[in-house]
Amino acid sequence: MNIRPSQPAEWEKARVVLLCQPNIETLFAILETNSANFLFPFDLKKAIEEHRNFRRKLEEFGAKVYDLREMLTYDCPNSEENIERLRKFAFNSVKYSFKQEISADDRKFLLENLKKTIEVLSPEVLADIIILRPVINISYNPNALDPTTRFISSYCVEPANNLYFMRDGMLTTKEGIVIGNFTLDVRKVENDIVMAALKQMDIEPILRVQEPGHAEGGDFMPAGDFVLQGQGLLTDEMGVKQMLEHGVYGDVEVGIVMDPKPAMEEMHLDTYFNFLGRNIALLSEDRMKEGNEPIVEVYEPVAESKIRYVKKGRTTLRKYLLEKGFEIFPISLEEQRNFAPNFLLLEDKRLIGVAQAGQAFAERLKDWNIKAELLDFSALTGGYGGPHCMSQVIVRG
Repeated sequence: MNIRPSQPAEWEKARVVLLCQPNIETLFAILETNSANFLFPFDLKKAIEEHRNFRRKLEEFGAKVYDLREMLTYDCPNSEENIERLRKFAFNSVKYSFKQEISADDRKFLLENLKKTIEVLSPEVLADIIILRPVINISYNPNALDPTTRFISSYCVEPANNLYFMRDGMLTTKEGIVIGNFTLDVRKVENDIVMAALKQMDIEPILRVQEPGHAEGGDFMPAGDFVLQGQGLLTDEMGVKQMLEHGVYGDVEVGIVMDPKPAMEEMHLDTYFNFLGRNIALLSEDRMKEGNEPIVEVYEPVAESKIRYVKKGRTTLRKYLLEKGFEIFPISLEEQRNFAPNFLLLEDKRLIGVAQAGQAFAERLKDWNIKAELLDFSALTGGYGGPHCMSQVIVRG
């Protein structure tokens, strides 16, 4: 596939967008939200309907949309390399847990049987295995009647149940895709799945953030001749340092937005800030109060054999935006908590946002000549995010 990922600015036209429709893996998170970093339970059927509507609106706009499952299975009927890579990943996604009494010969037999099983499964089923990550506990059956009843198995899964938030596992700069490194253990496997899906589409990331660093896509905002890179609860100093050292942002100024009050409610930069266009920036009123203002450390690029960045100053986020010529579109703390900032900008002054942000928010957008389609995301936001979190734009412009 001939896709060159590049995102110079949030307000450039969205051309290629990655999504992941919630599916059976999401149900396990809904059943126990307190383990999955979900806000509240919601109906999976309604969530799927909302997500399909979101995708439909993106396609009506003219964006090419790929779902993660489509990426994992991409070109498998025609590419032996892709199907073999998918089979290997699926095989390694199944965990056999043998009771101590299972002999070495029987363990070998069962693993060989798994390999044969993987060989006959369709690409779509293999993708489900990768996302569900089954764990099979195996013991001998004392009441076996024939070889087909020789063992007793019980089943559980360790699903990647946050995958529909495609923003977080990676970030797309104008130079290409960076695979992040999740802070929360419940999400770490998503980095591997996203990496595999990109590989199937012949997309090579420019960097993968490694321990002890952590980085997540919701903390990154490209803005033409500069970028904002959040550093707080889930993207840390070591993760940002790796990205600076590898020059992933390109030949642009980098503003490291340092959060003075990191908390899960404001886990990423896009929970209280977003760009509405090339000269308008949305910012929560709460983040313009003394003591709550994010500090921006500004780095300028230096062109040598490779790009590096040198620190040149320090200011607040609001002042930095004003110096860059942006008007500030303020929102209340209540609007912030109702996911008002977490919209996806399709192009300059045009967005898909969350209806629950409220009528007053919608009217103010209209007053600022911003074309906004505020959709029902009342189920999907139960997972702790809006349409910005649910999408990864890999080509803009």
